[in-house]
Amino acid sequence: MGPIGDPDDERPAVPVAWHPTPTVPFPRPAPLEPLPIDRAAFERADDRRRRRFGRRAAKPAVKGGPLYASWSRRAIGALVDVLVMTVPLLIALDYDDPQVLALGGTWFLGWFVGNRVLSQGSAGLTFGRFVTGTRLRRTSDAAPPGVRAALARELAHVVDLVTLVGFARPLWNRRRRTFADSMCGTTVEVER
Repeated sequence: MGPIGDPDDERPAVPVAWHPTPTVPFPRPAPLEPLPIDRAAFERADDRRRRRFGRRAAKPAVKGGPLYASWSRRAIGALVDVLVMTVPLLIALDYDDPQVLALGGTWFLGWFVGNRVLSQGSAGLTFGRFVTGTRLRRTSDAAPPGVRAALARELAHVVDLVTLVGFARPLWNRRRRTFADSMCGTTVEVER
């Protein structure tokens, strides 16, 4: 018979800290004993992790250099980001309710700041880049560009938009960079 008192219970008996009483009508499980930790093995694994990620940030992904993203991949990623950002705003513009309009504007601004600036700056990824398998990196050390550089790059895209040549520039540029990429020292590379 288990600690609860059910003779038909096929589960193994669970050790309990105390048995039921009128004030506590259910048994409490006994606290688990802590697992032994091999601190030396943990520190060795941590050192390996540091060395591995430190080398990965300094070296290019391939011996011949990075694999730059094609124009079509970049365009599809940007289109995904723009659609996710603007479709809710366009839907909100169709309503006469100012609260719905404010919600659509908040979505637009929040998605721009969170996805295009914060995420792209800290990890080099946006939702569109995740879908297409690309990542934004600094040209100098292949690390994510940083939040300030990502914001500057987004503002520099105004030059690409005004000239219209800037968005087509990855078709003939050796590193497949737009004017904004050249100004901010970034490239878009394929994830491996």
